[in-house]
Amino acid sequence: MWSTLFIAGLFSAVSVLSSAVPGVNEPHYLAKARAFVDPGWCSRDFFLTSANAHYCFFWLVGQMTQWLSFDQIAVAGRIFSALLLAIGWTLLARAVHLGPIFSVLSAAMFASLSLLGSFSGEWLLGGFESKVPAWGLCLIAVSLWISGRGSVRSMLLAGIICGLGCSLHPVVGGWVAACVCTASALIFVADLILKRPQSNAENPRSSLAGLIAFSTQTILFALPGLIPALTLVFDKSLPQKDRELASFYQVFWRLKHHLDPTEIPGSQWLYLLLVGSGLVGGLWCLSRYHSGSTRTDGLRWMLVFFIMSALIALAGIIIGWHTVRAQELDGWEWRASLLKFYPFRCFDALLPITTALVFGRLLQAFSPQSEPSNSITSGSFAGGLLSPPRVQQIAFCGMLLLPLWLSWRSREAAPAGYTMDQFTDWRQACDWLRENTPQDALILTPRESSAFKWFAERAEYVCYKDCPQDAVGILTWNKRLWLLHDWTLQSSSDALYDKRDLQILRAKTDCDFIVTRILGPFETDPLWEGQHWKIYAVPSRE
Repeated sequence: MWSTLFIAGLFSAVSVLSSAVPGVNEPHYLAKARAFVDPGWCSRDFFLTSANAHYCFFWLVGQMTQWLSFDQIAVAGRIFSALLLAIGWTLLARAVHLGPIFSVLSAAMFASLSLLGSFSGEWLLGGFESKVPAWGLCLIAVSLWISGRGSVRSMLLAGIICGLGCSLHPVVGGWVAACVCTASALIFVADLILKRPQSNAENPRSSLAGLIAFSTQTILFALPGLIPALTLVFDKSLPQKDRELASFYQVFWRLKHHLDPTEIPGSQWLYLLLVGSGLVGGLWCLSRYHSGSTRTDGLRWMLVFFIMSALIALAGIIIGWHTVRAQELDGWEWRASLLKFYPFRCFDALLPITTALVFGRLLQAFSPQSEPSNSITSGSFAGGLLSPPRVQQIAFCGMLLLPLWLSWRSREAAPAGYTMDQFTDWRQACDWLRENTPQDALILTPRESSAFKWFAERAEYVCYKDCPQDAVGILTWNKRLWLLHDWTLQSSSDALYDKRDLQILRAKTDCDFIVTRILGPFETDPLWEGQHWKIYAVPSRE
């Protein structure tokens, strides 16, 4: 219990220190959750009225928005998610035979690796959104799968918990379930071929029954979130060509930094190379030290699970790799339709998780107290950290403090694209709009708009960050962005945004106000003017 609470505190501290509230995706998720239970709030914002891919998360968190502020929900959500991740981490560490001390140290190593980078932009510590508690549940499910070794009872419970994770985030839970099933089948076949000795829980009939139990329970408990998500996937209300274009915009434009392997920066490929090499090196050292040991069985299952995620990611790289422009890629239609399911997401999260667990085992193997203990009393936890030699104490303390230092160092005072002065002025502009405009006002915001609905509580005509996930919504989002692009070019051609330009804007968008930093000059005076931002009224239709 104490190691779990310690890890939860560490994860919470990393989340709060590394990312100010609101985090990068918190306005996206929490605003959608509030609109889910209160359709009248920002009712003219087309993103908030678009289809919901995370139905269960929006329903659960939406109830909280009726009682708590966005800031309070974000902090509470981060702490709750950190606790779920800590429970999952403790159980997973125990399943691979890590003692309490080294469970904590491996958690600190995972946090440090996560803060140093990622392969496709995946993160677990730094905000509150549906994938974070989903990953906490999935880690619990994976630990039950490993520790149960094919036991029907353990697989049944693992399936229930994995299904709940899938309800919160269908992509995360779905890929984890797929990796568990394929890993189970691979281990089962390998044991039969190599004629490895099996326990009663691992006999062929029990293994098959366990796999069936896991699969059925995962699907059953995933249905509340899976059905709405599948409704979006199989929606055929638009012609096939339009659906293909929507997938193209999503994969090769808006989310290309997550989904297009050729758009992943070189620094992130370097991260993959370094962490992957560390993982391989750690396994090599561990195999030499523990040659012939049976205590690596749990870790063997974890590694097979990780390999399944790596194969999925490799398939994504093969499908998405291109040396020509995406629109010139042969078969971009079917490639986009597959890549939009985030084939790199599971691998990207499991890379630092698996590496940290392997190095935890390595540290434990070379520790004076090499045998793991299930006790966390003063004789094991505190005694282990404070036992001689002093070098070991300093090293352990350094490992625990490293993620906190990295969190503080990586913290940004203002969102990307803003200086601190610009962001302070942006907050003041949002406050003015919230206090001086009708609640049903529609605002034209800039491309770099950050947490506008969070601060101003007003609808946006379009926001680049807030891209819907259904085909109709994606096409509308794209159309609105291009409409504003064309209007801006036309209006600035004579170096003056006059009354006629604003009338055209009103006719095309029905916006009531404009908040801008770079548009202008305007023929009319601003309603509000800060150091960087200005707010203009759009005249009503005559």
